[in-house]
Amino acid sequence: MEIEPDNLKEKMYSWLVSEIREAEASGVPVSVDGVRYSLKDTDKLKNVMENRYYMKNYEGDDNGKIVQISFEHIGSM
Repeated sequence: MEIEPDNLKEKMYSWLVSEIREAEASGVPVSVDGVRYSLKDTDKLKNVMENRYYMKNYEGDDNGKIVQISFEHIGSM
């Protein structure tokens, strides 16, 4: 079963917004391609994500606590 490109874009966007929502609830900042984003930036973020795949990375402190989540561009759709 092949996923339509537009459907894949929406799934990627929904996933990222969901991750930002969970991170904000925990007090963890989120960045996409090195730029910090919050839920109030979702319209801007949708434009940034256009036709791209992202990989999620966790950044921890010396005690193993997650202190930031970053999404890095890994390819194009």
